[in-house]
Amino acid sequence: MRVVAAVQGWPGRYRIDANAAAVLAAQAWSAAVPDHEVVPLPMGNGGPQSAHVWRGARGLVEGAETMDFAGVTWLAPSGGSSRWNPIDVAAALLSLAKTETRTVVIPVGDDAIAGDAVELWSGSLPMTRKMLSGLDIVVLVSSRRPLLGFNGMSAALVEGKESNPVVAAAAQAQEERWQEIAAYGDAVGDRGALMGPTRLSDEPGTGAAAGLAYALAAVGARLMPAAAYIADAAGLSAEVSRGADLVFGIGTELTPRALDHGVSVPVAAAAAARGVPAVVLAPGVRVGKRDLMAAGITSAHEGLEGPEGLSDGVRRIAHTWARR
Repeated sequence: MRVVAAVQGWPGRYRIDANAAAVLAAQAWSAAVPDHEVVPLPMGNGGPQSAHVWRGARGLVEGAETMDFAGVTWLAPSGGSSRWNPIDVAAALLSLAKTETRTVVIPVGDDAIAGDAVELWSGSLPMTRKMLSGLDIVVLVSSRRPLLGFNGMSAALVEGKESNPVVAAAAQAQEERWQEIAAYGDAVGDRGALMGPTRLSDEPGTGAAAGLAYALAAVGARLMPAAAYIADAAGLSAEVSRGADLVFGIGTELTPRALDHGVSVPVAAAAAARGVPAVVLAPGVRVGKRDLMAAGITSAHEGLEGPEGLSDGVRRIAHTWARR
């Protein structure tokens, strides 16, 4: 039996990064069922630190760290920060734009940022857009939320807090401010699309990362689903197509949102293309069997925190599938 595992790390008080978790998972499966072949593929979760998972040439530019992997330049916040500062993002992109034309990948997920997203434009969106026109900028998002409207960024602020008047007022103020910004940004960043949303601010994903995704899209960036893009870069589909009897995902707590944007998405897609089962191990499963089936996941399993919790969860799944 050949198992391909997509590993995003193991959350908890002492988080295990993707590379270490991939090693532990492979060792646990092989110890449980020695005659199985396990191919672990560590990959980022789509957030700002995703590039640190890759093995490749590392460097520094003003405002960010760089990682050359899969033929493109990936960015990560400098100094080990877990948040993007829009001013630093602009500085890094402007620095890279002075060299050769290249593809630059910026994983933003849907994480909080350090600052105001429109600071990316340095006071002039048209000038920033022109200066970055030589770059192919890919922004990885973990949300389909648009910038504005009933399902937009401000609406997400209110979710679950509808009875709080302070939160409602803050969300309304935020929506009004971004409506003014979008009136300008949509005009400058117009893509002239013949299909899909006619306004940039209506494009799915522009509301991710406190509007940073929108600010980057306005300067010409392409927004892409993080989980699928990173899995492709890690070679998940290619590895599964070479032969797999099971595709196995390890990631964060499996919630409805994670089911839509987490490691289960590329795992299910790769397994479906091969016609094999897709299994997920998570520290918690908060979705029902019907939702799992709709997402293309054969089964989901829970594991405890820490290295032993991860290893034990992998061993239990290995024994389960070894009997089938």
